[in-house]
Amino acid sequence: MMPWGRKSAIVLSVVTLLAAGGGCVERRFVVQTNAPGAQVYVNNQAAGPSPADVRWDYTGVYEFRAVAQGYEPLVERIKIRPKWYEYPGLDFFFEAVYPFHIEDVRRISLELRPAELVRTDELLDAAERLREQGHNLPPPKYPEAEQPKRDPLLPR
Repeated sequence: MMPWGRKSAIVLSVVTLLAAGGGCVERRFVVQTNAPGAQVYVNNQAAGPSPADVRWDYTGVYEFRAVAQGYEPLVERIKIRPKWYEYPGLDFFFEAVYPFHIEDVRRISLELRPAELVRTDELLDAAERLREQGHNLPPPKYPEAEQPKRDPLLPR
């Protein structure tokens, strides 16, 4: 039978080794589009060309945007729900104590629509209407800012 001091030292050593070698959860989005090489943004941060691989930390709503030449830009807000091991209480165990690596990969698929060609005469008509609206705007409500006075001792 071991004395309590030695037994607690062994238990403490085992717990320390488990905590030090504890597992982790790696979370990633893989964002794919039907337009090869489309530029992908996640929450207004550039993620790179499609298919983009992005790390993330928290569940919640994420904004995914894809832009490609010849396609209409696409913005989708997608709610990322937690997996069973990400709920409070369990998450600490799987992040700090669980001795294995967990990889949580969420695949996001964005379908871009081909851009519609705008007729030149329609575009010019819309530009002319916008120009007319600009001429009919009221004057600004705020007076122009005064120019700061220069110190005569400072060079120009």
